Amino acid sequence: MRALLARSPRLEAIAVAARRGSLPRAAPSGTVPLRPLRPPPVDEDNHPEALALAPFCVGKGIDVGCGHRKVTPDCIGVDLLAAGELGEHGVVSGQRSVADLQASGDDLHMFVDGELDFVVSRHNLEHYVDVVMTLQEWARVTRVGGIVAMIVPDERAGDTIFLDPTHKHSFTPESLARLVSLVGGLEVVETRVVTRRWSFMLVARKVESGAR
Repeated sequence: MRALLARSPRLEAIAVAARRGSLPRAAPSGTVPLRPLRPPPVDEDNHPEALALAPFCVGKGIDVGCGHRKVTPDCIGVDLLAAGELGEHGVVSGQRSVADLQASGDDLHMFVDGELDFVVSRHNLEHYVDVVMTLQEWARVTRVGGIVAMIVPDERAGDTIFLDPTHKHSFTPESLARLVSLVGGLEVVETRVVTRRWSFMLVARKVESGAR
């Protein structure tokens, strides 16, 4: 995509406008307009995404990619940034990490198989190169019957790759459900919109190998 933009001034102009939120109504002929997304205003003390995930945070579990706010105080926060370090991109830009453990969410070697009751994440899965390995790791550390619940940007609302330079994947509820089902070890329980034109949640339950 970067190479394509470099060869096309018109596409580059559209991409810049999308990042600035000033995309014109009609794109130049022969191009596809990119719809910019902007984080909706929220009450940080009553964040709808945290409220959606909080009921699943029962027992011992982790908030992967917790950034500057964990879903609940009892979650074990896991993040690439150590506690106190400042974020650089997206909604965590300029915010200090509250992580309890500095680690990548696709390498949770500090937890044994089936150690956790839950794994939750907000706007995290889209950052990994190998999302299959990441989901397998989340399933590995979760006990049978435990919950893996994730909230990701909703690609149906616009081009989510342009939200953040560290985004590597985009999802719709249908595409993420297919991916989770194909990974194995997890059974999709539900998918639903959390914040309209911004994010959706997928909830899965850990099942025994071969039980699906």
